[in-house]
Amino acid sequence: MLTKVNGKWTEAAISHFMTQLIDYAGLFPPASLPLSEAISNYHTYMNGSDSWMLGPFVIPATRLIELEPYKSHFTEQFPLRLSIILNPAELEQDLEAINLFLKTYKTAGTVKAIEIPLTPYVELSILEKIENRTERFPVYFEVTGTNDQIQYSIDAIHRLNKKSLKSIGIKMRMGGMAKQLFPSAKQAAFVIYECQKRDLALKFTAGLHHPIRQYRNEVDTTMHGFVNVFTAALLAYCHSIDAKTIEEILLDEDPTHFSFTTNTLSWGNLTVSSSEINDARSFFATSYGSCSFDEPREELGELTIFYGEEIQ
Repeated sequence: MLTKVNGKWTEAAISHFMTQLIDYAGLFPPASLPLSEAISNYHTYMNGSDSWMLGPFVIPATRLIELEPYKSHFTEQFPLRLSIILNPAELEQDLEAINLFLKTYKTAGTVKAIEIPLTPYVELSILEKIENRTERFPVYFEVTGTNDQIQYSIDAIHRLNKKSLKSIGIKMRMGGMAKQLFPSAKQAAFVIYECQKRDLALKFTAGLHHPIRQYRNEVDTTMHGFVNVFTAALLAYCHSIDAKTIEEILLDEDPTHFSFTTNTLSWGNLTVSSSEINDARSFFATSYGSCSFDEPREELGELTIFYGEEIQ
């Protein structure tokens, strides 16, 4: 299990890379756990040695009312951190559900992010309404469709950010239960590149169970690797690499091309320092949602890309 590199995490590049990287989405496919089991898992992860890698618990706003019985599991010191998915067509009801959750949990619960799926070519007026009603929280709009449709959404969000003091981010889906839900490396590179150009924070969801890009029989397609995706995003943020180079990183299936030392992460001849990773994670490549917290970190720990040796 991934817990340390040579007995030390403090200020190491891998530490900044993995800190609060994985938002726990156990309610969603393919895990699709009952809420009681997913919350129990999250509570266990919060109290485990790898808790620092754990981001918020992902939940639809419509299910917030179901969290009431679990309030005693959490405290002001160890609150239930949520990333809440809103339905733009049910915005007022979903916001009421959030207010009720915060009133019920008080200091034992906190909202770390709001995630909202968008339809292609959404009107700016709709985005403005959502932005005004969610001003208390960090917001990520999930963009989908063709590159032209995604470009339209990214441009609209960029214009909205320029008009307000809020910095709305982008959420990109990297897979799902069927192979057609996996974006091509070219499209993923396009989104990373366009978001970096516009200073839009970026998070990902789905399809990133494995560290390195690989073919998987269960979905009959090649799945993106979270090390590929975040290495590409970090290098884009720190070095302004072009979309073709981003795509090359996303397509790379050789784990030996990625390497961590105490203070650096490298791919090929491109390197970012530990402090640069920290900055990029804070302001650009924020996290990704996964229905498993164990699988990504355990598979990462099996790779020999850390100081040239396997993590023990």
